[in-house]
Amino acid sequence: MTLYTMNTIQKRYNRIARLYDLLEYPMETGFSNWRKDLLKETGGKTLEVGIGTGKNIPYYPSGIELTGIDFSPKMIEMAEKKAKNYHNVNLKVMDAESMEFEKDSFDTVVTSCVFCSVPDPVKGLKEIKRVCKKGGKGNQTNK
Repeated sequence: MTLYTMNTIQKRYNRIARLYDLLEYPMETGFSNWRKDLLKETGGKTLEVGIGTGKNIPYYPSGIELTGIDFSPKMIEMAEKKAKNYHNVNLKVMDAESMEFEKDSFDTVVTSCVFCSVPDPVKGLKEIKRVCKKGGKGNQTNK
């Protein structure tokens, strides 16, 4: 990802972070069942790439160890507010195209509605493959 592109997209998400959930509220009523279906099979050490404001956090099964990344510090701030009521949630500002995790770090990797904002989606998907354990699960959708 070029620095200019990353900065442009990051600034856009930082600017709308406080209003993001409100702007998406009309669509959210239909998405709650979809989120339950997407996340019901997650387990173990789970990574959510592009956690945004943390909308998925309440839908994860209990007992998982969730790490969420987003390249927007303001979106992470909003997700931290949702995560404070849950155990084993660790949030980090990080780019999907160059993750700071060791190879084979996660049992499950989840992403939803993210890759339309990743400038080099192939690079991001290669990173997901790198950090997901062999035989691990990858749940992704761009609904």
